[in-house]
Amino acid sequence: MKNQKKNKWNQWSEWGDKWVRKLITPKSLAIFTSVVYVLSLIPLLWIAWYNYPSADDYSIGSNCHQTWVATHNIFAVIWQGIVRAAEDWLNWMGYFTSNFLMAVPPNSFGERCYVLTTWIMLGMLSLSVIYLFRCIFIKIFHADRYLCHSLSMLVLFASVQCMCPAGRGEAFYWYSGAVNYIFVHSMSLFFFGLLISAVYDKGKKRIWDLGIAFLLGFLTGGGNQMTALNGAVVLLAMIVLVTGCKKWKKIKKLGIPMAAYYLGFLLNVCAPGNWVRAEGTNGMNPIKAVFVSFYDCLDRAMNQWTTWTVIVIMIALVPLFWHMVKNVSFRFPYPLVVVFFGFCLVSAMMTPPLFAVGGMDAGRIQALTYLMYILILTLCVGYVTGWFRQRWKEAGAERLEETEDNSKTFSSQTCWCLLGCLAFFAFGSLLTVIPEPHYYTFSSALTELSNGNAKAYGDALRERMEIYRNAPEEGIIEVDPLPVQPQLLYFSDIKEDPQDWENRGLSRYYGFEAVKVRKK
Repeated sequence: MKNQKKNKWNQWSEWGDKWVRKLITPKSLAIFTSVVYVLSLIPLLWIAWYNYPSADDYSIGSNCHQTWVATHNIFAVIWQGIVRAAEDWLNWMGYFTSNFLMAVPPNSFGERCYVLTTWIMLGMLSLSVIYLFRCIFIKIFHADRYLCHSLSMLVLFASVQCMCPAGRGEAFYWYSGAVNYIFVHSMSLFFFGLLISAVYDKGKKRIWDLGIAFLLGFLTGGGNQMTALNGAVVLLAMIVLVTGCKKWKKIKKLGIPMAAYYLGFLLNVCAPGNWVRAEGTNGMNPIKAVFVSFYDCLDRAMNQWTTWTVIVIMIALVPLFWHMVKNVSFRFPYPLVVVFFGFCLVSAMMTPPLFAVGGMDAGRIQALTYLMYILILTLCVGYVTGWFRQRWKEAGAERLEETEDNSKTFSSQTCWCLLGCLAFFAFGSLLTVIPEPHYYTFSSALTELSNGNAKAYGDALRERMEIYRNAPEEGIIEVDPLPVQPQLLYFSDIKEDPQDWENRGLSRYYGFEAVKVRKK
């Protein structure tokens, strides 16, 4: 009787294994993760329709907007952006690339163009992560392209949808903050992907890689100083590693793009404007900033960033990495050193704001460090998994071959692990979103859309803009306070004082004397 039950169980087990292996393949997983990620972006793009400029979008973008209104010449607008970037480099801040990008916001060409902000940031971030992972895992490790794509989608979901609530609005909906941090961060990912491509590509394609990397390296080095410093550290580590391994000849062709990056970085940190801005801030001394950055990174990683959703996604990545590296000869040495370097890299990103302003309060800064943390955490998980896989093969290669075939299919263990992660993630998300509707970025967008806050916010700002366009050049314009402040869309608003910097920036943008908000 017991044998019959055991045989029946074995039959059901074999049938289940065959079924799940047919259901979950690298191709089907790539399609599924892509569909889930794209569907999760729809609410974010939908709510962007109610998004309007605020704060620096007006004050920094006023010159380019006035130029567009006067000339309708795109080249004149670009030149005005260059002039503004040069002035800021001399008198306010050294990141000349970010200064230019902030000077030419989408609302320079009309307020409704501002909805493009979310499309630009999400598109740039998504494409840069996909490109970098393809360069790392396909060009270097010759991994399956479907596995690489699934990996990209899972990491992007964790990056966008699981981002800390404090950073979402400034990361994807406030242009001036997003373009300075998220856009430049994405530029850096493209830059490193191009360096990898230049090593493995040949002929004209390599020339194109080097040429674009040269330009992108200079511009990224001139972007926000958190990203610029991180890139400089990574390049320095690469130089030291290659020199120690005596393989510099293999990548000597990368010398010119790397030099361009450091040139942009030096122009960034040595700008006269940095000293002007530093006079009005209370930052930490450099040594204290370094030590505090290590503590702050550990504290945020443990208490804010590594949520249960991120943990489940990282667990799901382990079998993918396990499958990807099965035919790789690289032994993944010194995993602890690699993990520690990753920790140092994320910590280093926190040092510039601590040194400059003494804190990490700005949502856009928190969003940027979170994105870097997820990226580094993913690569560290992959590296440690590769190390375990190589040791597993050395210890029991025969037993490993029995449990996993050599075709482009998953083992039954991998399939059941992925299926379990999906079921747990879906069930956990349902339990979490009901009491915390703003837990995910997409659930926050759906909440603001369903309760009418997004529409009320957008309608109020649209009514204001009708008043601004028809306002006389002289006198103080009064507008009603905003009825709501949606978490994703709202960043800041003009004040009751017409001399406030935001009020003055808005009045300069529209070309009238002054504006203020009526008292409640």
